[in-house]
Amino acid sequence: MEAEDCGELEARAFDLRLRALESREREDRLTRLVAERPDLSAIPALSYGGESPEVERLRREVGLLADYHHALLRSKGWRFVQALRRPLGRAW
Repeated sequence: MEAEDCGELEARAFDLRLRALESREREDRLTRLVAERPDLSAIPALSYGGESPEVERLRREVGLLADYHHALLRSKGWRFVQALRRPLGRAW
């Protein structure tokens, strides 16, 4: 049982590191895309040092929405509804 708990904690830590890495890569990619587009170059680029409070607020909101989405997908109610849908097909 203890080994199982340890493995689960390691998996969660790995998942969090992977999500953080993917988030940074996504931000870099979007920043490069905006910089390459001349019609968007008038928009100030995001700086990593002193980000505005608005950017931080939006990041928190996106994080909260992502957490809610993951909790919903793991909930017993959602899994129950999906189990009921299986015999009827996806388009019901």
